[in-house]
Amino acid sequence: MTLIGIDYGSRRVGIASSDSLILATPHSVIRNEGDPDGLIARIVRLGEELGATGYVLGIPRRSGRHDDAIERKFTSLAEKLRQKSCKDVVLWDESLSTVEARERAASRGVSSRSLKDEIDMQAAAVILQSYLDHQAGRTS
Repeated sequence: MTLIGIDYGSRRVGIASSDSLILATPHSVIRNEGDPDGLIARIVRLGEELGATGYVLGIPRRSGRHDDAIERKFTSLAEKLRQKSCKDVVLWDESLSTVEARERAASRGVSSRSLKDEIDMQAAAVILQSYLDHQAGRTS
């Protein structure tokens, strides 16, 4: 089983994959060119290439604050992805994923030139790994 983790951003979309449901690995970055249908089609194509059985879409959830507009945006994106891929799509809290991704990149000495893409891929991996760990009971 392969899951695809998605760190959605207005300019870049980080992608991670898991081929064993144990370990999430950064995969790639897809440019977000402002065309939601085109973006969904590219994600679905990538999912097909990787044999995805489902998707985990990171959603920003700020502790103590709820934003209906953000909730609707991500719910709509998840539903479109579900319809186009015919696969399950889980919305998963992405809190602190970018912070952890920056720390990972810095610890490996990633150059500033490729830092943005690296952070987006790593953030997708953090989101997916958090979901996998939760499913396996490895975290609370």
